[in-house]
Amino acid sequence: MNDVRSLAKLRSHGLHAPTRADLRRALWLGTTEDVDALWERACADAEVPAHQPVLGLEELDSVARALVAMGGLPSLAGRAQLVRIAAYREIAARGSDAPAPAWDWARSAMDTLLKDRSPRFERLDEVISLDPFADELRVELNQAAARIAQRLGTALGGVSIVLDGAQCYVGRYGGDHTWSAEAGGTPIEWSYCATSVRTREPYVVPDASTDVLHRVNPTSVRDGVRSYAGAPLVTSSGEVLGNCCVVDVTPRDFTDDDVAVLVEEAAAIVADLERRREERRAG
Repeated sequence: MNDVRSLAKLRSHGLHAPTRADLRRALWLGTTEDVDALWERACADAEVPAHQPVLGLEELDSVARALVAMGGLPSLAGRAQLVRIAAYREIAARGSDAPAPAWDWARSAMDTLLKDRSPRFERLDEVISLDPFADELRVELNQAAARIAQRLGTALGGVSIVLDGAQCYVGRYGGDHTWSAEAGGTPIEWSYCATSVRTREPYVVPDASTDVLHRVNPTSVRDGVRSYAGAPLVTSSGEVLGNCCVVDVTPRDFTDDDVAVLVEEAAAIVADLERRREERRAG
């Protein structure tokens, strides 16, 4: 599974170019099916040589889209890799020659924690059954993100689904034309929302520039994130899908009332997803 190409790396964000090996590893970690068979099928659907040792970004993108089209667990692995591919491409297109963020022990530990954890298939199955990526939900979830941002007076609002390689936006307000908006999310190692998936609790960062875990997060150092607050999307079966969150470009002390708004909105979003699931099953 090793890629023979030496990895290109964006200095500004410290992000490696996705590779064939990365995509195959995502399948190995995130599915219960035979990886070789999945790979052969996805490559055939994408019209990409399955045994070609080095694949470019466009070829990887095509294979990831073929995985998404399969549905089920392969689709989630494909979605996460699509975000990583697009993030690399979008950051590179905007210029990546700025000095890399300084090495930081806490950031390094967080990167390792988020990138190398084993997935819980029960949680992934819940994501699949609720289908928050459905096209017909996009307008409604964008409206929810806008409502959240407006209620709390922040620059950005979001509804995220946290997968094992990336945080994916299923609803978003603000930040138009940024690389993360164009990519549809961020690599998992930069995710703020992933903390709530682990802790099952709301998560607040009043000032990212001084926060021990995020002071050298590339989204803080390079992309203007200064404060964050999010509440987990917890289903009735107890699985955490992602977060209902807000981001601002200035430091902010979020109050208990602010967090209560996020918890309320998160519960409403999950209730609607579950209602829609029951309607599909009844139909």
